[in-house]
Amino acid sequence: MPFNYLLTNLLVDVPEAVGAIFLDDEGEAVEWVTRHNDPFDLKVEGAYHSIFVRRLTTISAENQFGKLKQYIIKGEALTALTHPLPDGYYLLLVMDRPGHLGKATFHLENTAEVLAKELA
Repeated sequence: MPFNYLLTNLLVDVPEAVGAIFLDDEGEAVEWVTRHNDPFDLKVEGAYHSIFVRRLTTISAENQFGKLKQYIIKGEALTALTHPLPDGYYLLLVMDRPGHLGKATFHLENTAEVLAKELA
C-alpha cells in the first residue's frame, strides 16, 4: 500500500491538519502530504520531532513508564501529534487551528497501525 495514500486519507479524516509526514529514525521524510504548496516547514518540523522521539523514548525507559505510544505538543499556532512506529520510524500529524484532538488521535493511531503492518 502506498504511504502517500495513507497520509492523504489521514488529512481527509482530520480537516484541521495541514500536513502528515512519515519519517525514518534520522528524521528524514519518507513520504509526506501537505495542504500547503511548500513541504519544507513540514519536513523541518518532522526533523525536530526525531529529537523529541529519541529523548522521550529514553526518558520513558529510564523512568519505567513503558513504551512511548504517542505524544502531543500543543502550541499557540500549531498542534503536533507524533506516533512512534517499529524500527525507529514515526508518523507526525500537524494541525494549524483548533481541532478535535480525540478525533485526530483516533485517525493517527489507525494510520500508524496500518503503517506498522506495512513495515513488518
